[in-house]
Amino acid sequence: MTVADSTRDVLTQSEAEARAAVVANAAYMLDISLTRDAETYRGDVTITFDMSGVASTFLDFRGKTIEQFEINGQKVEPSRTAFRLTLPGSALATHNTVRIVYENEYDHAGDGFHQFKDPEDGQEYLYSNFEPYEAHRLFPCFDQPDIKGTYALTVTAPTEWEVIGNTSEMSRSEFGDERTKRVFEPTKKFSTYLFALIAGPYHTVHEQHGSVALGLYCRKSLAKHLDTDELFTISKQGLDFFGTFFDRPYEFGKYDQIFVPEFNSGAMENVGAVTHNEYMVFRDPPTDNQRRGRAETVLHEMAHMWFGDLVTMRWWNDLWLNESFATYMAYLCLDEATRFTTGWQDFNASIKNWAYRQDQLITTHPIAGEVADTDATLLNFDGITYGKGASVLKQLVATIGMEGFREGMRHYFRTYSFGNATLAQFLGSLEAGSGADLKEWSRVWLETSSLNTIGSHWESDGDRITSFTLTQSAPADYSYLRPHRLDVGLVRDDGGTLRVDVLPAMLSGAELELEAARGLPRPSMVFPNYNDHGYAKVALDGESVAFVRQNIERIDDVLLRQLLWSSLWNMVRDQQLKSTDYLALVREKIAMEPLTELIEPVLSNASGALGRYVPEGQKAEESRRFVAFAWDALQRARGGDEQIIWARVLIGNALTAEDIELAAKLADGGLNVPGLQIDQDMRWAIAAKCVANGVEGAAVRVAQELGADPSDRGERAKLRCDVSQPDAAVKADAWARIGGEGYGSLYQTGAAMSGFNWWVQAKMLEPYTEQFFDQLPTVFREKDKEFASDFFRSLFPGHRVEQAVLDRSERLLASLGEEQASLVRMLREANDDLSRAIRCRRFAEA
Repeated sequence: MTVADSTRDVLTQSEAEARAAVVANAAYMLDISLTRDAETYRGDVTITFDMSGVASTFLDFRGKTIEQFEINGQKVEPSRTAFRLTLPGSALATHNTVRIVYENEYDHAGDGFHQFKDPEDGQEYLYSNFEPYEAHRLFPCFDQPDIKGTYALTVTAPTEWEVIGNTSEMSRSEFGDERTKRVFEPTKKFSTYLFALIAGPYHTVHEQHGSVALGLYCRKSLAKHLDTDELFTISKQGLDFFGTFFDRPYEFGKYDQIFVPEFNSGAMENVGAVTHNEYMVFRDPPTDNQRRGRAETVLHEMAHMWFGDLVTMRWWNDLWLNESFATYMAYLCLDEATRFTTGWQDFNASIKNWAYRQDQLITTHPIAGEVADTDATLLNFDGITYGKGASVLKQLVATIGMEGFREGMRHYFRTYSFGNATLAQFLGSLEAGSGADLKEWSRVWLETSSLNTIGSHWESDGDRITSFTLTQSAPADYSYLRPHRLDVGLVRDDGGTLRVDVLPAMLSGAELELEAARGLPRPSMVFPNYNDHGYAKVALDGESVAFVRQNIERIDDVLLRQLLWSSLWNMVRDQQLKSTDYLALVREKIAMEPLTELIEPVLSNASGALGRYVPEGQKAEESRRFVAFAWDALQRARGGDEQIIWARVLIGNALTAEDIELAAKLADGGLNVPGLQIDQDMRWAIAAKCVANGVEGAAVRVAQELGADPSDRGERAKLRCDVSQPDAAVKADAWARIGGEGYGSLYQTGAAMSGFNWWVQAKMLEPYTEQFFDQLPTVFREKDKEFASDFFRSLFPGHRVEQAVLDRSERLLASLGEEQASLVRMLREANDDLSRAIRCRRFAEA
């Protein structure tokens, strides 16, 4: 095998396939030495593996220095090309032993082996994060999912630290210099990206659930916020549900969950040692919606212990299946095994609507597709990978039946445990369990792009339906009609009581005559995707829209109300309902909604409409109306979650000086709402708005908040406030520092970026629009992937919904080549969003 001569730290699919064909039975003995407050750590790894059929191969490795390199007992001079170590064929045999002693630097951008210092108490915390292709930052390895290995880990670290790996600690011994050597049990076989090493003075709580030892870990400074009872309860419910559903108990011994600082994603499914973002340790009182969202994340990662860890995709083109399956199973478990029985509402409001938005972008892509290299993997961590895939799995289960799905999954785990599998093998197991032929389903749902729109056309003789037709359409560029298993809801007003007739339907073509509807009472409203089985937009007919706008609060079915609000939001995005009319409808109706899990997503969409889709000249006035509405609702709220939701909405949408003053009075006690607590996150949001708008006393407010919150959160919030100042010199200094040495870790630099662009400062920030587009190619070429993504998302001039910004962005896009695929993808999506916002504003002005 030849080693690619590349300066990019990337592995291609073809290289991975060639290497997997000749490397087998990998085993790693890894000895890591950690010293308190150091900039580097040391490693000593011995790798054994079998080799066949080629002259040479390579290890992936991003270490700083190699001190010793041996192949089969012979010292070899390291041959490094980019981030690879060549293993020459002249030194290899059928069975091989490679030993490498090395030193490496810690990472500070959330990937690899990340180091963090807690500003509250100065304590040091370390954790690993390796998906999709970062394990070789910690140790040399065959870093691809289909060369699974076993791992024997030894760690020497400060004695008072906790050290967490994929397995339980087997023994320990004093090492001297106030350090202890810990030896961990050898692991079962799994992929390199699922290896974990976490170390530091973590606070820990343990419980036992049957044969599984459960552990929860967080920083000492967060220990007072760790609500262990609920986390343990959800974890136990998940282990029981998944073990029964898959007819296979949890395979990996202990199950630790570690809440780690400066984490780039929500969570990561490391075998037996799941890492979670610290936002799930609630420093401020959470709503029940936040608790349900955390429970979904806990269960999502747990589902991966079976689907992803026990059986792993062969290559990253099946990432969608890995994530979609875990998402679907998490919501199924929420609904059937926990107290969060409204999970499918949340699925529609969050996951499914994310998918709908992503699938309507110009960058829409098939659920299943080729992934050329590890960099391209990151492009597909999107709403199609997670949301659309889970949505079509939900529809597939409705089609083949839950029992067929369950039996198919049991067949899958019996067949492929501790190995790798492909999409075809997954579908083969479902076919074996259900008896269904899924080849055509796979073709039309997994191999095509975009989404369909389902509508209805019906006639009546006044009292009864005489004909009823379901319709299906597709965008011109993606003219695929798909099979949809639907429940059609016919809602009618029966003497002041709303009743629903539900008719099952299988729509596969452009039209379907629904014979069962004939003779039924004339409906007041038709909803073709009742119960939300189908993945499609719903086009409400004019009579149904009119009924919804007048009566949505009267509909008893909670999921249907959620679906109708989602349909109204899609109408805004599709320029079928003016953003200002939608906001008026929200102000009229949502305060009557009794369920906070429905109120919150509707208000989130309303805030999105206010920020992007309201014409510029009407934005200040619409903001004033919305804040006045939120203030009224806050005063009438029933306490608890409702108060938190309305307070957050009020603060988040305060744009004018008068409304920011109102928010500040709430924080300062000048206005009193009995029972309301303005938490620290709200206070920091108010402080930033005061700074950005030049409110008198803003600097004093920031200093007071930092005194109340000297944590890492407070440190980042202070950075945001510093950069938010309406001062040209401050902006110039921040711009130079962001693009230069930064502010420390990526999280801290990201906090500074978040304070740069403000709508109220648009005039002062105009010169940075050109600078942003000028610098983008260099940033994406020279900076780490995570930094480049944060730079784009935080500093794209989205506060300017203007054709001139869109034109400038399109010019840059036209100048780029294929070598900058990530930047091309992000520009195309940003331009698509900006173009939609411009159209929505024009529609609202008409």
